[in-house]
This record gives sequence, C-alpha cells and structure tokens, in this order.
Amino acid sequence: MSQKIRQDDNRYNRYKILTILTIILAIILVVSYETSLVTCLKKGIRRSRSESITRVKEKLISDKLDLISMQNGREIKLTKLVATKKKLLFNYQFKLDDDRLKALLDKQLANGSNYQDISFSLFSSNDRTNNLVEKGLMTSTFRIKGNTFYGTVGATFNSDQLSDDTNLTLQISKLAWDEHQPAGVEPSKAGSSSTVPTTLQYDGDWHFDIIYQPLVHTAKPQIMQVKNIEDIKADSDVLQTTVKFTAAFKKDEAPELEIYKDGVKVDTSSFIAQPQGDKMAFELSFDMSKLDKTSVYKMQVNSVNATGQEKTEIGAFSMKHKLS
Repeated sequence: MSQKIRQDDNRYNRYKILTILTIILAIILVVSYETSLVTCLKKGIRRSRSESITRVKEKLISDKLDLISMQNGREIKLTKLVATKKKLLFNYQFKLDDDRLKALLDKQLANGSNYQDISFSLFSSNDRTNNLVEKGLMTSTFRIKGNTFYGTVGATFNSDQLSDDTNLTLQISKLAWDEHQPAGVEPSKAGSSSTVPTTLQYDGDWHFDIIYQPLVHTAKPQIMQVKNIEDIKADSDVLQTTVKFTAAFKKDEAPELEIYKDGVKVDTSSFIAQPQGDKMAFELSFDMSKLDKTSVYKMQVNSVNATGQEKTEIGAFSMKHKLS
C-alpha cells in the first residue's frame, strides 16, 4: 500500500515539475513575442514616419517638367518650375548649336558675368491679359555644360488673385546676351574680335502651359540674439523668408542691410526702408527656405553717412528654423 502511495507521489511531483516548466516556457514565449512585436511596431512606425516624410518632400518638390516649345527653329525645354504665393523659380535649356552664341558666352563668362537677359510673361488661365511678373523683381543666370545651355530664372510675382487649382502659362519672348565688359576696360583692350559679336538676341513666342501647384506650406523661424531691433515678424516658405522689423534711425542717416549665413556674408536682396518717425521700417525677402533646419541667418542693420564712407551698426538679430 505504501509503495503505491510513493508511486502516486512521484507521479504527482513529476506532473508539478512538468506543469511549472510548461508555464515558464509559455512566459518566455509570450515575453519573446511581445518584445519582437514591440520591435516590429517601432520599426514599422519609424518606417512609416520615414515614408511619410519622403512623400511630403516629394509633394513639396514635385517640380520637374519636360515641356518643349519650338519657335523660329529654336527648341526650348522647360525642365523645372517651383511656385509659392510670392515667388517663382524655373529652369530651361536648349541645345547650344550656334557658334556665334557659344563664342559670345565664352567671352561673357571670361569677363566674370553669367547674367542672362530674358523677357518673359506669366499668365493665369483665368486672366490671359494680366502679366503676373510685370512689376516683380527678377534674377536670371546661365551656365554651360557640354553643348547645352542651362538658364535659371527667379522672380517675385503677384499671385493674390490666383486660385490653387488654376493653370499657368509661361511665355518667353526674348533671350539676349552681351559680352559684359569689365568696368573701366575698353572693348579693344578686352581682347574683342571682329569674328565674335558683342551682342546677340533670340526673339520668339515660346509657350509652356503648366498646372499651378503652389507650395503654400509656411513656417515661422526662431528669432534669436536680438539687439536694438523691434517688431520682428518673419514667415518662411520653401523658397524664401519674408521679414519685417523696425530700428531706431536719425533723419540724416541712410540705411544699409547685411545678411550673413553661418557667419559668411551673402548677397543682400533688395529691401524696402520707410521712415516712421524716429524709426525705420524694413521689409525684405531672401533665400532662406523653411526646409533648411541647420543654417543660422544674421541680419545686421547699419547706418551710412552722407558720403557713404562711414557706417555704424545700429542693431542685429538672427533666425533659424527649428528641427521638427
């Protein structure tokens, strides 16, 4: 009888051990599954965020085009266009098969100029009579690579009356070049040749119809290190930043503005300065994109005397976009 009881006890003990081992194994499997699941979820979230950011960037910079227009035997291709509510940028190119133009461009570049004279208009499909860039500021440059001419144009324009789903028509009517003699140098002393023209111009009516998709996303940069500047208001889009501010000025002082990017002085855009009592109100737009999260821009306001020989710093401030 006692032997049977001992056998039952042994079977019970083995059962308890097996049960405990089964529970421990189940716990290990559950923990391992949950850890793997959390890891997969985290990876999935990171991948989802990365893909979302990529899609946003692709949507913001979906600017590549391949539009062709032919006029007077000259084919021009519009390859890129980006538009915000305040600014337009576009790239175009054509085959450089004119020996006269190539020689003139080589001379212009040798003289230190890549300026491109271009006449163009921008119309909305809602109003074919109102040139949107007629009164705006414009920049135009070119470069040469192989046998291709590449032009880049930037312009501010009036888009207040544009709806977001309208179409635009870009019309190029003139391309012109000049050898651009350096200041104080006579044409004959600059190595001019009778075989190389000093000017050249293409006229035509190159039309490009574009679906208008303005990049309306904006951001407010962080204002830092303010010194003697008041009422600072700044808004950025993907192409530029528009900033307004005031600074104390005397009546006999002329304003000057300097812009620094990460400590390096850059070309200062045109700015508006209007007297307001004992202050000067400034407004300008410059190339600080909302997508730039690393650069620090410094605005320095100076006063210049009547002769323009002496300048004094009035105030300054810095701006940067926060990391999102």
